[in-house]
Amino acid sequence: MTAWAGIVKGHQSSKQHAAQATLRWFVLGASAWLIAGMGTALVGDGLRFEHYVFLTQDAPVAAVLIAFLALLRWQTGKPGLPPAMRHWQICLIIAAIMAIAWTGHYSIMSGYALSRDEALGRMTAAALAKGQLAMPVPPEWRAYADAMSPDFLNPMGGDRYWLPLYLPGSAAIEALVSKCADPALTQPLLLGFGLLMLWDVSRLLFPDRPDARAVVMLLAFSSSQLLFTAMTAYAMTAHFALNMVWLALFLRDRPATHAAALLVGFVALSLHKVQFHILFAGPILATLLWRRRWVLGAVYAGGYAFFLLVWMKVYPLLLIDRLDLDIAASAARGVSLSPRLASLQPLLYVTRFFAWNNALLLPLALIGARSIVHALRQDAQDRRTLLFMGLAGGCAVGLLLTVHQGLGWGYRYLHGYIGAFCLLAGLGWTRLYRSPASLRPIWLAVLVSVVIIAVQGVMIARFVAPYARIEAHAAAMPVDILLVDIRGGAFAQDIVRVSPGMVRRPILLDLSRLDEKQLNSLCRNYRIGLIDRADFRRAGMMADESRPDARHIARMRAHLNDIRCVKQTAASRSRDGASL
Repeated sequence: MTAWAGIVKGHQSSKQHAAQATLRWFVLGASAWLIAGMGTALVGDGLRFEHYVFLTQDAPVAAVLIAFLALLRWQTGKPGLPPAMRHWQICLIIAAIMAIAWTGHYSIMSGYALSRDEALGRMTAAALAKGQLAMPVPPEWRAYADAMSPDFLNPMGGDRYWLPLYLPGSAAIEALVSKCADPALTQPLLLGFGLLMLWDVSRLLFPDRPDARAVVMLLAFSSSQLLFTAMTAYAMTAHFALNMVWLALFLRDRPATHAAALLVGFVALSLHKVQFHILFAGPILATLLWRRRWVLGAVYAGGYAFFLLVWMKVYPLLLIDRLDLDIAASAARGVSLSPRLASLQPLLYVTRFFAWNNALLLPLALIGARSIVHALRQDAQDRRTLLFMGLAGGCAVGLLLTVHQGLGWGYRYLHGYIGAFCLLAGLGWTRLYRSPASLRPIWLAVLVSVVIIAVQGVMIARFVAPYARIEAHAAAMPVDILLVDIRGGAFAQDIVRVSPGMVRRPILLDLSRLDEKQLNSLCRNYRIGLIDRADFRRAGMMADESRPDARHIARMRAHLNDIRCVKQTAASRSRDGASL
């Protein structure tokens, strides 16, 4: 008996050493990956935005995390006592994170929806709150609808409605919240709900390992991507939350919970674009075929096929019918499955995902994914192992499809997978320590994350503040129309937007979307102001001279000078002192 115990102990020790060797190899691989990413960012024709954020935000943080992993010393044997996180502690931490996310929307994000995606989401939410499927364009402004909100609009709306390319699920959730609370509470509430569901799933998957459950939750709690994205209006927090709800229901494996999971899947498909939930749920549902659950697999397949039909075909037809729109060949353009594979940039965006999460998330998840292969050799029908295989498959697909995302805090296209990565990391922890162990390495990583989150918060605030200052100053200008010359400012085109719920003056118009006839009409009837690169510089916006329509804008500026149209400029004194 003693000899057999010694053999088992030695076998477990060898597996522990193998897992720790994987961590060391991860440091070498991550270092090479970071160097290769820096090479692609520094070598080439010009410095694009994604290169800029990689070099100024991601690479420095990734280097710190890699150094931490290289210096981290792992415990051996059975160190410490099994930790336990109680329900009330989890709820208290989640409540604190929700409060930080809500206050951060105003203190860090300046209460400003930075990106076009966020602005359109807020616009759609305001329309839905009024019982409208889309925000109507006032008849007197239909000739200028494109210049008032120029990007990411479905052409099916024409000049009568501002109809985003995106599906309405996330905006509908915000509309519901806005009926009884601050709309900015939507994402923090979703984050808290998603974290609660992640805790529930971890209890189902690690019933005898309180330390693994704690690892899962601590990695999620210390994710700067989860925290900062919940300060925005992006739909990605809803993807994280509903994916975790769906997984908790699927795992319970009862007819009622599978029916509920299908309903959650129907909503999850509508949040933004259908592919995000499909790529999460698809690999997990594929394990039903491996387990020969033919009937259940057919129910899910049929259900999701019907849901896709609803959101990709029936929903556009509903818009056409209710809004009396013209049928266009591109009517369903906004819900297509095009993955933009031409813009794959894994060296930059995998690094970004690594830098905006806990240092141990990816290496522990890698250990967990590797262990699945060995577990399948022992029992290819084990339900828990197959579930982890589905999670690993989804994470792998997400990492392979790291396409260009534009703005975002962390790599937001992987946002819905963060819970899956945390669960795989919990599995990896159980391979490092075959019995409950002290969380000293995890707590050290959390401490590092807290410091980095503080630094990243400052970086975000410095990036967002200039745009918020521009918006505040523009809103206080004593003019009717404010033309925006978008040359010279990074994402200056996103300044042009329509206030959620109604068109307010001054109305911002993108100068690149106007012609001489339109300018003549505006100048005859309204007081005209102008914002250009000089104002961007005073506000502190990052410069960007890569405008393909710069010549057209120059011609429009020359025409404005010829007709002596602009009576007020953004440099003028504003009514409430919000000058730049």
